[in-house]
Order: sequence, then C-alpha cells, then structure tokens
Amino acid sequence: VVAPSGKSFQLQRHDSEVFVIDRPTLDRLLADRARSAGASYMFSTYVTEVQAEADSVAVQSESQDDVRVHRAQLVVLACGFGSSLPARLGLGRIDDFIIGAQAEVEVNGGEMEIYLDAGLAPGSFAWLVPTSRGKGLAGLMTRYQPRQRLKGLLHWLEAQGKIVSAECRQGYGAIPLRPLTTTFASRVLVVGEAAGQVKPLTGGGIYYGALCADIAAEVIDMALARGDFAEQALACYQQMWRHQLGKELRFGYLLYRLYQRMSNREIEWAHSLAARCGIADFVRRAEPAYFDYHSRAASGMMKYFTCSLLSGRFARGHQG
Repeated sequence: VVAPSGKSFQLQRHDSEVFVIDRPTLDRLLADRARSAGASYMFSTYVTEVQAEADSVAVQSESQDDVRVHRAQLVVLACGFGSSLPARLGLGRIDDFIIGAQAEVEVNGGEMEIYLDAGLAPGSFAWLVPTSRGKGLAGLMTRYQPRQRLKGLLHWLEAQGKIVSAECRQGYGAIPLRPLTTTFASRVLVVGEAAGQVKPLTGGGIYYGALCADIAAEVIDMALARGDFAEQALACYQQMWRHQLGKELRFGYLLYRLYQRMSNREIEWAHSLAARCGIADFVRRAEPAYFDYHSRAASGMMKYFTCSLLSGRFARGHQG
C-alpha cells in the first residue's frame, strides 16, 4: 500500500484471500450453467419496456427491426448500473456514482500495489494488479476526468518501470455508490449493480450481487409456491438483503466520503499511523470475512490500534 510520498507497507496473509477473476470466462461459465438449468438467451436484443399486469408481466424487446412482447410471472432486473428501466418502473434512480477506469498492461513486477494519492486518483485509489505471464491490470476510480487520470496513471507507472508501455487497451464503467431506494415492485425484483448492491469503498459488486441473487431466488421460490407476485409479497426481498448488507453499505459509503475529503497530507499521516500501529500484523491475523464486511474490519482495526497505542507497542511495519 503506497502513500503519496512513495512510502509503503506490505500486507500479507497466509492463505489466499483475493482472486483476480477472468470475468468473460466467469460469464460464460454462468451462462452455460443457466442453459443447463433451462434458461435461454437472446443476443443483440434490448428490453425497452416492462409492464406489470394483473396476471403476468409483459416485457417488450427489440432486435434490429424485430419487436416482441414476452410474458412471465415475474421479472428480475439484473441489467447493471445505468439502465433506465428501474426509474421507469417508479423505483427511483441512483445519481451518486464513480467511474472505474482500467487498462490491460504488461507488468515488470509480481506484487499487487495500491496507490493512495489524491493526485493520481482524486477521491479514491489506484491499483496495479499482476495477473499471469507478465500481464496485469492497472486502474483507478474517480469522479473527475477518468480518461485523463488513467492516462496519467499509466504514464507514471511506465516512468516508474512498473509497466512496459502506457499504450494499451482501456475500459471504463460507472459504479453506483448508493443502493436504489426501492428494489421491488409488483412482479419485479432488482438485483446486483442495478440495485446498487456494491461495496462503496472498493467498487466490488460480484460478492454482494451473488448474496442478493440468492435472496432473490429464495423470495421467488416463496412467491411461486404461493402464486402471489404482488408488491407486498415481494417486499421481503428488500427487507432481507438490507438486513444482511444495509449496515455495510452505509458504513462503506461513510468511509468513502471521509476518504474523498482527505488531502495528500492527511492521507500520508493516516498511512504512517496505520503502519506504526501494526496494520500489517492486524491484516495477517484478521478474520477472512473482513475483506467483504468493512464495518467489521474497521471495528476490529480500531480495537487493535487502540490496544497498540495504549500499550505503547508500535509496529513499525515495512517502510519502502
């Protein structure tokens, strides 16, 4: 973890805690499993309208010059962030978001690096993650000029000798920072990034989305068993996922807002304090669940740091 000055400390665990996922391969795997369970896909097709009716829900789709209407008992909107469908169904819209910018690069090192620097990634952080065979991912999250910021990061990494070239394939995407106000309606559930079920501090959405998908499946099973798809019958979906993740989303957003306001001088101070209080030792001993539940991590970290301060035992950490 690298501070604005270039000072760093290293975080390690005995077991693998984080994996870099090949997202296209994951999507294909999930698609194959869905097909084997009876699902069918319509490619190059866009849903333009969803209308709940008394005995079914009508979904209008468009593909080239073909317009069709499909009917079902219930619709799950898992359309990602940015779709207009939730708002058109009266479920609100998410206006608070950040842009993720990432490039596929050739790397010269073998360790993941996180850069805390308001100059590189204003309001968030940047990263360099080796994947395999000299390849890696370099990126950042920011609200401000993501293309220019990514270009600056890549040139900086090239000048540092950490990547081979700043000329590489790039991608951009919006990431919601707050959940949707309402994630259910008559015959409709909203899941994943479309619902804002994303970690505000890191932008990760796969784990939270999978948890909420399981909850949605449970609620759908109950609705099918009762034959009741009314709004009141589906309201338990939001109650269940908010019970499990609501605290984490609120706390993560609070941490994000606090960090967003920090200057490089304040980031440097916090980085130095964390190193002196033994964050490396805390991470090495911490529960695995801390990675996905930031409120637990923060609570455990504060207790650990407080004990370190009161006892006068400061772990210097590795300063690079």
